[in-house]
Amino acid sequence: MKLILLALGCVAFALIVTACTETATPTNSSTPRSAAPAAASPSATVDELAAARTNYTKNCEGCHGPEGQGGLVKIDNKQIKVPSLKAEHAIKHTDAEITDFITNGHEEMPAFKDKLTPAEVTQLVRYVRKTYQGK
Repeated sequence: MKLILLALGCVAFALIVTACTETATPTNSSTPRSAAPAAASPSATVDELAAARTNYTKNCEGCHGPEGQGGLVKIDNKQIKVPSLKAEHAIKHTDAEITDFITNGHEEMPAFKDKLTPAEVTQLVRYVRKTYQGK
């Protein structure tokens, strides 16, 4: 009896794994498909932004939040107002200004020149622009 239950369990598991790994093909044939593939975007690839996303999560998310919204944050028993990365004033800053803010700090923001390389800061600026500012 135990052998039959084990065999049935294995079959059920195999069916579930097979069903979960199959990809569905679109059935909507009314949408015309273009013959030429879409042109590659000159912006950063997913892999290029993966490291920047990790750096954002590690170094920025604690204050700016997972959605870049900022807000009131308590750090070292001090309440500070962290600016939103989506706000108009943040969007108007140049890449060089944002790079300087990250590298050297700005107002209550700490400097990250000892934690991030210049290349990591550049990628972080690209990540913020693309993810939170739509640029």
